[in-house]
Amino acid sequence: MSWDYLAVLLISFIMLMFFMYMFWRESAVRSRERPAEMYTVVKCGDGVERKRKYQEGDYVGKPVEDCAGGVVVGVFKEVAQQQQ
Repeated sequence: MSWDYLAVLLISFIMLMFFMYMFWRESAVRSRERPAEMYTVVKCGDGVERKRKYQEGDYVGKPVEDCAGGVVVGVFKEVAQQQQ
């Protein structure tokens, strides 16, 4: 076995270990994150805005039956803040 082959093998092994560590670290951080909640903002005919949980098929401009003349004016995600 030549020294060049051994050096390439050692460098490859070190890089593999580094990438495995980075993958493990990223997955550990993601497991601690809380999933975001999806919400829909509905504007009623009288001008009142209401926030409700997102329902499949909601989109901006969609007429809804939540209130008289209700229209979806926004869809957004809300992430809970972590307490320290």
